[in-house]
Amino acid sequence: ELLRSGQLRGIGVSNYTVPHMKELLEYSTTGPPSVLQSEFHPRCHQADVWEFCEKHDIQFMGYTPLGRQDLFNKPTVRNVAEKYGITPSQVLLKWGLQKGAVTIPRSSNPDRNVENATSWTDGVTLKQDDMDLLDTLNDDHRYCWNPNLL
Repeated sequence: ELLRSGQLRGIGVSNYTVPHMKELLEYSTTGPPSVLQSEFHPRCHQADVWEFCEKHDIQFMGYTPLGRQDLFNKPTVRNVAEKYGITPSQVLLKWGLQKGAVTIPRSSNPDRNVENATSWTDGVTLKQDDMDLLDTLNDDHRYCWNPNLL
């Protein structure tokens, strides 16, 4: 009702899988959501969800892009960071951004927040071979809860 009346510009959902999204669209009277927020990092790509979002013009928003910081110690991430002279955090954020995701990094440390923000403005773009290398980390690992279990 609020969407139709113009009081809202969009509705988003979080942690929906493709079956969840299909069910939502089956019953929705307003069309697809504007955004789907879900876990997204090199160890958790969720390609099926991405394809669904692209097909239905839904913006994908990835949370936990830094993988609870354990991704910082992966040799692949460290090597890419060294190659570009940036931090592992910046590599992981750039990976998500270059994939087309809106990324949501979080830190209680003000210095890390500044470092994370420079990922958008430092002019560094990861080459495709490095993106592909980071893609090899995908093992569908989740740091947060798994909506596939619902």
